[in-house]
Amino acid sequence: MAQPKPKKKRRSRSDPARKEAAARRDEARRQAAEERRLAEAAAERRKKLRRRLRRLIAPTAIGIGVVVAAIFVFRPLPEVTGVEKVAVGQIMADLGYPLTEAPAPDALPTPACRVFTEAITPAEQVYADLYFGAVILWHRPGDQTTAAALATLAADYESHVVVAPNEVVTDGVLATGWERRLAYPDADDAGLKKFVDTYRQRGAAKADCPQG
Repeated sequence: MAQPKPKKKRRSRSDPARKEAAARRDEARRQAAEERRLAEAAAERRKKLRRRLRRLIAPTAIGIGVVVAAIFVFRPLPEVTGVEKVAVGQIMADLGYPLTEAPAPDALPTPACRVFTEAITPAEQVYADLYFGAVILWHRPGDQTTAAALATLAADYESHVVVAPNEVVTDGVLATGWERRLAYPDADDAGLKKFVDTYRQRGAAKADCPQG
């Protein structure tokens, strides 16, 4: 006859080892729950921060774009050293083309950009050339050397350069643009080309004026 198995001893519910194990399990669960809570809180903070940044970045980017555009649109145009800033009416009067009042833009003649061998007439033609951005290079009448050098310079440009004699000019070259003028000792002065490059097509309005 088989011997009966010995009965297992039941651990007392007040066993310190069981209590310690249960406490460790409870602490582990508490720590895991706390870690999940902290992770969820951090994720929520990151989400809120991203939303806040998106709200801030959009207007900031627009603002930066506006500032950059304004810099390019409103930045001062280059000027030639020593240039005179003079009202166009004064420029014309000093050249012997006085006007009682500025002509209406729609009444102006078509700008004429070419080499004139005679004085430009009428005064409205001079005004139209300057108004539409042409640079006029004036030389002393009869100074064929200067006239030829200026004609060569004008040929380097496709448009908006005029060469003409004027009795007011007694020596060298007088360069004029819209509300700008500067005298040069001769047509070979390197600054003359810089004047043309700087003030050509900087009139009060724009219009085609091909060299011809």
